[in-house]
Amino acid sequence: MQKVLTCAQMRAADKYTIQELGVASQVLMERAGAAIAEETEKLLQETGGTSVLAVCGGGNNGGDGWCAARLLSEKGYRAAVFTLTDILSPDCAAQREKFAGEVFSSFPEEKFDVVIDAVFGTGFHGAPEGRFADAVKRINACGAKVVSADIPSGLNGDDGSFVSCVNADVTVAVGELKVGHLIGNGPDVCGKTVRKDIGIEVTAPPFAELCESADFAKFFPPRKKNTHKGTFGRAAILAGSRLYTGAPLLSAAAALRCGCGYTQLCVPEEIYPHYIGKLPEAILTAAPSENGALRADEDFLRTLAANAGSVAVGMGCGVSRALYDCVALLLSEYSGTLVLDADALGALAAYGVDILKEKSCRVVLTPHLKEFSRLCGKSVEEVAKNGPALAKQFAAEYGAVVLLKSHTCFVTNGRAGRFITEGTPALAKGGSGDVLAGIAAALAARGISAADSAACAAFLLGRAGRYAAEYPSNEYSATATDVIACLPRAVTSLMRKE
Repeated sequence: MQKVLTCAQMRAADKYTIQELGVASQVLMERAGAAIAEETEKLLQETGGTSVLAVCGGGNNGGDGWCAARLLSEKGYRAAVFTLTDILSPDCAAQREKFAGEVFSSFPEEKFDVVIDAVFGTGFHGAPEGRFADAVKRINACGAKVVSADIPSGLNGDDGSFVSCVNADVTVAVGELKVGHLIGNGPDVCGKTVRKDIGIEVTAPPFAELCESADFAKFFPPRKKNTHKGTFGRAAILAGSRLYTGAPLLSAAAALRCGCGYTQLCVPEEIYPHYIGKLPEAILTAAPSENGALRADEDFLRTLAANAGSVAVGMGCGVSRALYDCVALLLSEYSGTLVLDADALGALAAYGVDILKEKSCRVVLTPHLKEFSRLCGKSVEEVAKNGPALAKQFAAEYGAVVLLKSHTCFVTNGRAGRFITEGTPALAKGGSGDVLAGIAAALAARGISAADSAACAAFLLGRAGRYAAEYPSNEYSATATDVIACLPRAVTSLMRKE
């Protein structure tokens, strides 16, 4: 895993390294400049380019740009600097003094092969103005490849928002990744983000960590021969209604492919005949219902809970008081892992989330941004801007694991947080959440912790989505059924530690 810091955490780590460890700020700037120069040179070599223009502001981010330009010049590239201001930080001024190449006071008309964006750093908020706004536009319109120093200029390093922003091909994250690299519009404007360690010491716990495939390989070890289906647990899928018949099939089909020994599919008794033979590997059960929707039958729910290592509830159920009562009973009497998705989340939002505080089971909530806005009482815009922080707060208050779904998923138990960046636009369609709930239930049934099940499920969904979007399919045409078909390949990729 890689650390992911807020901008304030990064500044504190930088300050600690300089003031407490005695590493000179100019030494850190030289390392940052060298890291940026290294990635710029790679881009030059890939494209056959020979010329570089560094566009530099007056802060330390600008100093990194001056340093990178000097180091590239020393390697024989034509390196020039467009300086936006004569008001420079001390470290930036020291780097300017060392630079002996061409310096422009206006954006040059001639074309350079690569532009280094060193206008603003992570401390910038708001909208670029004047010469700085013009520089952002010029960088985006110049036709060159762009390498951003630490973060694309104009991007908010904490929430991934911007008013006007550089569109980078490569972003060199200096020290550690920032939250803004991963959420909001960050991934779209950062291009390829490369983290470079320059010796900044992080002493406090990071805001979160970025998960990689190696972090989940441990959940798919080679299986012993002396095992049977009971070894790997039972996942129960409680889902569906007369209006939404597809969701149960998607959830159960996904669960079947993620390693649990039994998958039990429970659907309202009125629509039970529709499912006969559709998933022969699943244990099909008729659940008490009324008017084509689940009914809160205590005996049925207690029996279901007694035999299942995990229960996933809500997919295609329709929001109702009866569904809320089902959730309430499971929360109070179940001892396994309860995955609450879709309409179960809607029922909590409609009838009260406080029942989450009195529970006997482990709980995973899987909201997308709009569902989470209803749960936490914030606007969708607030959630889009501050989702990870709000999810942490909510998870801590209610003692649950929150999997906040977006192009970058965030999983938290209220203390630690994990980002999963395997997402793809191919998943931006109905059914993807149903698949995710089934995966999470299957993993939890095998005895994997609630937080690990949620994080691994998000990773597998994203990777399977990427595979589904490959030829002969694509991001537009891939369906949730295609994603399920690619789950075995996604699991295999973890087993092989790809």
